[in-house]
Amino acid sequence: MNYTKQVREYCEKNANSLIDISIIRNSVFSDIPYKTLLKIFNRLEDEGVVHNVSKGIYRVGNKITNGKDILNAYTQKGKGMVVGYTLFNNIGLTAYQDEKVEIYTNAIANKQKTIGDFLLKRVDLEFTDEIVDLISLIEILDAGYSMKGADVLSYKRTVELLALTYSDKNFTKVNDAIRYKYSTIDKLSELLSRLDIVNTCLEIYQEKIYLRSEKL
Repeated sequence: MNYTKQVREYCEKNANSLIDISIIRNSVFSDIPYKTLLKIFNRLEDEGVVHNVSKGIYRVGNKITNGKDILNAYTQKGKGMVVGYTLFNNIGLTAYQDEKVEIYTNAIANKQKTIGDFLLKRVDLEFTDEIVDLISLIEILDAGYSMKGADVLSYKRTVELLALTYSDKNFTKVNDAIRYKYSTIDKLSELLSRLDIVNTCLEIYQEKIYLRSEKL
């Protein structure tokens, strides 16, 4: 098949969607040389079929890409979640807003990618509701009371509520994918113990550290 026709048909089937070249180059167009693929997208951009959103990111069609589009593309359907102050804002822990929106996502090929005000970080997880709750809990504990503008009562209620869905199985998955400080996991262990939630999170964390050191 003609390479340009192949890419054009893909764009027609994915109208108004965001296309990340670093992802589709291997998953969809592995038969097309990378430089050729870039040239095709440049040509389609000149024709108005796609428009450039950021380096290596295109939007099919002429619809203006906004923040909601970016969030949906990298967080919906188990692809990721917001963290940092956007997460804290959404939960109602603080009114302080950061200039950057940080996202953990499995939908990028590189370790990190910036799209406007969005900072995307690759995390190899399926973001189920339970995983999102656990990461939210650990992120909040990691920030602690040093969180800017933190509402102390909301903080306490939120961490206790999120802790109720904890499981060692999910913690093992998160611990394999994201590196947290020992002090943060110690806070998690103390919280779970105080709430009488059975866990071995510290042991799981320490075992992972040992395995990492063995590889060095």
